[in-house]
Amino acid sequence: MTAAAAAELRTTPEDLLARFGLASFRAGQREAVVAALEGQDSLVVMPTGGGKSLCYQLPAVACADEGANGGLVVVVSPLIALMADQWQRAREAGVRSTMLASTMADGHNERALAEIADGTAALVLAAPERFASRAFAAALAKRRVSLFVVDEAHCVAEWGHDFRPDYLRLADAIETLGRPPVMAATATATPRVAREIAARLGLRDPVLVRSGFDRPNLVFDVVTVEGKGAMARKWAALAHVLGGTRALPAIVYAGTRKDTEDLRERIAAEGITTVAYHAGMAPEARAESQRAFMDGSAQVVVATNAFGMGVDKADVRTVAHWALPTSLEAYYQEAGRGGRDGAPARALLLGARVDLGRLIRFINDRATTVEDVRSYVARLRGAAEDGVVAIGHGQLSDRARVLLSIAERAGAVELEPAGHEGLLVRPTGKGSPRRAQAAIRAAQDRSWEAYRSIERYMSANTCRRAQILEHFGDERALVERGRAGAPEGRCCDVCSTDPGLAEAIAAAGTRGRRRTAGRVRGGSDAERTLPPADEGKFDALREWRMARAEGLPAFTVASNAVLEEVLCRRPSSVEELIEIRGVGPAFCEKHGESLLAVLASLESDGADVDARATQPPGSLVS
Repeated sequence: MTAAAAAELRTTPEDLLARFGLASFRAGQREAVVAALEGQDSLVVMPTGGGKSLCYQLPAVACADEGANGGLVVVVSPLIALMADQWQRAREAGVRSTMLASTMADGHNERALAEIADGTAALVLAAPERFASRAFAAALAKRRVSLFVVDEAHCVAEWGHDFRPDYLRLADAIETLGRPPVMAATATATPRVAREIAARLGLRDPVLVRSGFDRPNLVFDVVTVEGKGAMARKWAALAHVLGGTRALPAIVYAGTRKDTEDLRERIAAEGITTVAYHAGMAPEARAESQRAFMDGSAQVVVATNAFGMGVDKADVRTVAHWALPTSLEAYYQEAGRGGRDGAPARALLLGARVDLGRLIRFINDRATTVEDVRSYVARLRGAAEDGVVAIGHGQLSDRARVLLSIAERAGAVELEPAGHEGLLVRPTGKGSPRRAQAAIRAAQDRSWEAYRSIERYMSANTCRRAQILEHFGDERALVERGRAGAPEGRCCDVCSTDPGLAEAIAAAGTRGRRRTAGRVRGGSDAERTLPPADEGKFDALREWRMARAEGLPAFTVASNAVLEEVLCRRPSSVEELIEIRGVGPAFCEKHGESLLAVLASLESDGADVDARATQPPGSLVS
């Protein structure tokens, strides 16, 4: 809807808001609505629960006021559950809307297309793949699209091909529709990601709406555990928080499906009605768990990160993480599902060094080479019929998505959405190894940057809230908080501890790490020395260390104390290695796999070190 049309109808943002029964806008909402009404592009960055959907629902109401010849608001969402939730809320608010999805009842999509074409619908929600549908394109061609909304716009930059290849093609869809005004909306965009969103979508001089990332009603607690009894202390912290007053309903995020089921049983044993939610469950079981949590018949849902997007439960009082998420952006989005009603809520992160090892292994497992991409493309060519491979929805593994993404960026394949069929892949018979290597390096750099953000958040002894605001570039909130002083109540575990939580952890077992069997050379006589049988292995590790140092002092790789504890503990994985005092993420990234290979060689061949393992780190490409 143009500004002139809005003026003619004497419709103001406040008039539209009143139609929803609301008296005032939240921060940033009015600016976003005005930009849409005036035909301007916008980048709307609001925290989870900040009210992004209202920013495009009100313009849809203005379109409906124009009658059958009015404009259409097109909203692109990544998940069916998210679309369904938005559609329901839009209908409850009186917005004439519809949605298109492969899971809808028979006949629904046909009726939706008719409502789009004849002007009945003022708002339509669709997945990005839908733009490959000729029927959808034909229905849209009969309407004037007045606003194109890209919801969860960080998919364009943060996830890219790894999440939805079609998100990267929305710029073409926008041009096909006559280049209507575009609203890109997200809750998790650092300044760098925001710039990438604007570039990929081709936003023209966009109005930047940043409502602020601070959630004053959230209290942030981080509990780090390590050594003997770590899991007992971790459980004690979670049980204490969930057993507190006004702690429920709660979401508990676990890192694996097994942990999800185990925690569900343990929490239920405490007398709390609990359900599980993860991708390994049947769709009907997942839907039942979600329904039980949403209607209150279950007080806690224990879930992997498959749960949450598109779930808007306002009264969640606690969001706990049993394991570290992959990035600070992911953590804040999930933690932000607590306290959406504005009442006090708590975000609890339970961290352990073993979690860092798990994340490092995840990054290393996803590492790839140009040769891996070349082999993947060769397999695609072998499976192609008439030069095309059809890949159905959900058929790509995580690794295949990465390889396919790199192959396309290198020009080795062309991708085309295929509607219900998923994705059509067309090998080109060419491709640039240099471009593939650049994409590999960029993806790896992003992974390590994300890792370091959550590792710092867990480890740094500075205000948790300040770390989050600084990460998202919310300098205004940092300044305002500095002027206002400490907020009422608690801020985080660094600013003000929770005595009850500390007592619960202490009662679960003594803090500290188990004493190692090895001795630090030059240390106390009370410390045990290495067994004679290990002295030769220790010398082998020193030789390995010298080779890895590449001419620098040996201690720049590892101290003698670290090598001795390595021999005492005999780690067999990165997760076990990082639990050793003095071994950090940087060491594991640079030397971890090499050291584990040496240890395996020592176990099988005595003190004969595999010469290949002692070589300095090389290129990703052989």
